[in-house]
Amino acid sequence: MIDKIVNLFRSRDQEVPDLLEVLELAEWYQQLSAEKQRKLHEYSSGFGTGGEYNQLEQPVKETSQTAQSYLRSVGSSAIRDKNYDFAEMVLLKALDTADNNPKDRHFVYNSLIDLYYKQRDDRDDAIEMCVRYCKEDIESIDLFLDAWMGEYNDEPPRIPSFKRLAIIHEKQGTHEKALEICERAIDRGLDDGTKGGFKGRKQRIQNKRNG
Repeated sequence: MIDKIVNLFRSRDQEVPDLLEVLELAEWYQQLSAEKQRKLHEYSSGFGTGGEYNQLEQPVKETSQTAQSYLRSVGSSAIRDKNYDFAEMVLLKALDTADNNPKDRHFVYNSLIDLYYKQRDDRDDAIEMCVRYCKEDIESIDLFLDAWMGEYNDEPPRIPSFKRLAIIHEKQGTHEKALEICERAIDRGLDDGTKGGFKGRKQRIQNKRNG
């Protein structure tokens, strides 16, 4: 009897919400545990003109949202809730979506960088993983910048991967690598949000390197 009740509850959990069908995430959703499905619903909440709403409870036939951007928003919500394991699972799925595009992928990298850096004191491989995704973002950043400028025709936004990686290299004493990152940022006209920008950061690192 208990097994029948559990199976009934499980089958209800696995009913695929419209949005996930449209985003072609139905099979992935059905493979999640009941607990992870509930978490996905929890972190799919947001605020619209009528107050709080849940994306997975809305009837949807089409959407301008991509699977990658949806998963990134869920992962970011989980990070804010400090549910790092769930956030990692969702964000890594986001990197593996078929609708991958330079803009969405960049923002997924931003979330992953944030996720791992927040765990730097608690997870042995956190800095290693943070460095990995900083590098991956930087390697594809020109594609992102082309897409961004093509849509907004505006100055480039701040790119966290450059600043974060430069800081990590500086703290690790690998000054030449930190300087290289600063140079790449300067070449692209990027800003790190500090008074001196990447040029000032580069000078400080050079002074530290030269003793």
